[in-house]
Amino acid sequence: MTDVVEASAFRIDLVNMCLWRRNGAGTEDRVNLPPKSFDVLRFLVDNPGRLISHEELLSAVWPDIHVQPEVVKSHILAIRTTLGDKGANSRFIETLRGRGYRFVGKMGRLTSAGHERAAPLELGVFAGRAEALRQLLGLLEHAAAGDRQTVFIGGEPGVGKTTLVEHFIGQLGTYPDLAVARGYCIEGFSGVQPYAPLFEALRGLCSGPDRTRVIRALLEHAPTWAAQMPDQISSAQRTHLKQHVALDAVGRMVWEACCLFDELTLERPLLLVLEDLHWADFATIDFISALSRRRTAARLMLIGTRRLADLKTVPHPLTQVTRDLALRKYCVEMNLAPLLVTEIAEIISGKSLEASGISKFARVIEERTGGNPLFMRATLEFLTERGEVSHTAQGWEPLVPLTDLASDTPPSLTSAIEARIEGLTDEEHRVLEAASVAGNRFDPVTSARAAGLDEQTFESICERFTSGVIRHDKLLTLPDNQLVRTYTFNHAVYRQVVYGRIGLVRRAYLHRTIAERLEEIYPQDQRNDVAIPLAEHFALARDWSRALAYLRSALRVANIRFSRNDTFAILDRAVDLAAHLPDGVRIPVELEFLEQRATIQAAARDPRARETFQELVERARRHGDVDILCRALLGLAYTTNWNDLAFSLQVLEEVLVLCEQQTDPVQRDITRLAARARRLLGSGWDRVVAGQCEEVFARLMEGGDQLAIARAQLSFSMICLVSSRHREVRDLVESSYKVLSDSSQSPVEIDLASAIWMRYSAEPWSLFYLGEFGLALKELDSSIAAFSREGDLSAVRSFQIERGAFRFHALDFEGTLKDCEPATSHPIGDATGQILPHYRRIALVHRGLAKAGLGDNAGALVDFSVAEEEMDRQPAYLDWYWRLVLEWGMVNSHIEQGDHDEGLARATHLSQAAMNTDDRTWRALAWEARARAALSCGKAPEALEHVTRALNECEGGMAPIAEWRVRATAAAIFKAKGDLRQASNHAELGLAVTRRLAESMPAADPFRSTFERRSASHLGV
Repeated sequence: MTDVVEASAFRIDLVNMCLWRRNGAGTEDRVNLPPKSFDVLRFLVDNPGRLISHEELLSAVWPDIHVQPEVVKSHILAIRTTLGDKGANSRFIETLRGRGYRFVGKMGRLTSAGHERAAPLELGVFAGRAEALRQLLGLLEHAAAGDRQTVFIGGEPGVGKTTLVEHFIGQLGTYPDLAVARGYCIEGFSGVQPYAPLFEALRGLCSGPDRTRVIRALLEHAPTWAAQMPDQISSAQRTHLKQHVALDAVGRMVWEACCLFDELTLERPLLLVLEDLHWADFATIDFISALSRRRTAARLMLIGTRRLADLKTVPHPLTQVTRDLALRKYCVEMNLAPLLVTEIAEIISGKSLEASGISKFARVIEERTGGNPLFMRATLEFLTERGEVSHTAQGWEPLVPLTDLASDTPPSLTSAIEARIEGLTDEEHRVLEAASVAGNRFDPVTSARAAGLDEQTFESICERFTSGVIRHDKLLTLPDNQLVRTYTFNHAVYRQVVYGRIGLVRRAYLHRTIAERLEEIYPQDQRNDVAIPLAEHFALARDWSRALAYLRSALRVANIRFSRNDTFAILDRAVDLAAHLPDGVRIPVELEFLEQRATIQAAARDPRARETFQELVERARRHGDVDILCRALLGLAYTTNWNDLAFSLQVLEEVLVLCEQQTDPVQRDITRLAARARRLLGSGWDRVVAGQCEEVFARLMEGGDQLAIARAQLSFSMICLVSSRHREVRDLVESSYKVLSDSSQSPVEIDLASAIWMRYSAEPWSLFYLGEFGLALKELDSSIAAFSREGDLSAVRSFQIERGAFRFHALDFEGTLKDCEPATSHPIGDATGQILPHYRRIALVHRGLAKAGLGDNAGALVDFSVAEEEMDRQPAYLDWYWRLVLEWGMVNSHIEQGDHDEGLARATHLSQAAMNTDDRTWRALAWEARARAALSCGKAPEALEHVTRALNECEGGMAPIAEWRVRATAAAIFKAKGDLRQASNHAELGLAVTRRLAESMPAADPFRSTFERRSASHLGV
């Protein structure tokens, strides 16, 4: 029975381990807390008004585990945030500095199963869902005609969502060629495997009559998926796929899946059913969103079931997706309501009745169950076992007066289930125990040993239960090709009740037994898809080291599948498990997972990355781990160079001193190279430092292992990028990424993240500077599409800015304005998408260049001045490089405005700065600008001298972007000197360069014609 201590806005639910908060409508919303935060709150609520010291709280919530006091503070903060509790005017938790905490609020308690989870169960008659069934059949008719459909079926637990889907599938005789694929989302406290239900659905299709066609489609349209399906794709095929998809894997998972499912509908319509989406991983939700938004024709119907109550507990991404899809009419929402009393009467009597024929018994059942089919089933079964109700051919009939029936009703669904369990034999008890430990879905091969039975006996007992507690599920093909029947509990509540009755010692034994059996079934190289269950089983068996090992595998899979939110969920669980380890083992593990979190945040340009790296620095320093400290400082330098260059350079100097303490000479060289390369990119080009980097790189290439060489290549490619060694960049980046992505060593995530970024950003830049305009723009468009599918707005904006810069050099000034405008209209760090300072400056400079190209030199100078002011006020990464572009634009606009003296002064400064770099493109453009400035001041001999130096920089075709402009200026100078032959010669040579650049673009590309037209005008031909 519900026991509410005192009315309050919040109630603590000790059964479901959550909070309930009263809303404005007078109903309650569920509020979830992380498990340990809930335990802390529960202990405080159980001791109201009493001072709880840090030591007492640690002892109560983390018995026999060493935990840092800072952990308590983080959980208290989480509780206060959830409760809306202000520190200064606390209504719930009072902090007594240096002493502990006191719970001063009033909070109700819920100690019953009043909010138990329920399940869809049939009662012998399919009633109350005729309209929903008709609607589904109608939508399928549209889908079969090529009008894709997405349907979300929602409702409270036990309302009949799965029953409706099952009945719908059973009515599909009119579609004999319809293929059905099903996947189930599984609740997992260790995180959820990205795309788990989709992989399950695909495995089902691969085991069906269309196996050959499905596998062919996988290999052709979804190689990234095929490479992760060892049961269906041979080892040789997967090895071949990995070699070809590794460099393009980012962002492809969703795109490939959409293309694959569309392809599968070409020969026959497809029904894709994804159940329990309230437990879906973030990656699966991204896929559902993308698939539903596609406007191409496809004979596809997607049905997703979800518990609405579970989606209301936290800001769930599925809620946001379904709302947006429904708003755009890309989906249909069907929310099942409890059964009406007329429908209950139909179930009880076995036939349709008029309102006047509704029995009092039906009204009693409606009052007691609220029309929830699961509660009805449990209540009727319980009463039948008590001999108070009988199920006959005429329906359900009471055998005792209704007044007696009411008094004997079981107090809750749990007690009804427990009543059924009490009468089982010992073997039956053991089967249900093993099944509840295995999970909502289980099979004899995995679970029989835990029950102390052979597989055949276990299976025969499961078959006896299929009329009640459990039901048949799909067939499963094990790695040894053995085909087994799987089973599932009719609802999670059955499993929860059985599981809750198992003693802690026996429970740990069962989890370990099942985990070890899974290890026997799945070879080492095929455990990715069971990594999360294995981690969960070993954690509940208190085998922390093995649990963490499988979480590392799961984390690797999540990283490969580029599902960032799922990686954080796995990391959260890993931190919780690591707290159980003894100090000597725990500390390195905690540092490992903290480093992983920091690097993932840094890869996403998350502002929290700096704080996480700072924490890693402090902890690594405290524990004397020099290697991790060096990596942490490099990460801190990277995240601080976004907006605090001085501090970043200071940190890099510390790294260069500290790395001398690294005992491994290879690691010491890797650190040196990374620190010097980043210092060079931050503070400005330095030939001495560049030479030192070259020496270290050569040493590592000769004496390092593959991973060391890959890291060295990654650092050195950054140096090549800003020193006109563009032909080397692509080879270095591709080689580095392949090794880093295939490596099983940890941690490599920060290097892998950098390699991914270099692959999608630096390689297009190198292609562009080599004159491959068309290929560079194509690759950059692919980068934008890939990160758009991933939902990484910050990366998308960065790539758009780079595309804007490319378009300027292709003389598409309008395109430049379009790409650069969004970044200049939002302040740095705006919540609409993090734009790093140097990217905002690139946008400002190129917007100014585009304005000047369109004749608005006054507007251009405004943009240049804003960028210059920001560089002076807050120096950032690569400012020295982009100042060259800024000064070049300033020179051009001042000349066009008639301010020739200022133009010449700026050009002189630009040429001096450019000569301190090894970038031949900007050295050539600097001398070209100085030549034009001198010519505008009437100094033709001086102009000729400068343009000659510019031409020297263009020798060997190393600066095609600059060369045609240099030729145009040379032509203008010779024309001014009266040498028309030389002027014409340079104009023709410049035209030849522009033709080569234009030919790199597709003939139909509008950029090509724009470039040809405008460059010819610039050359005066």
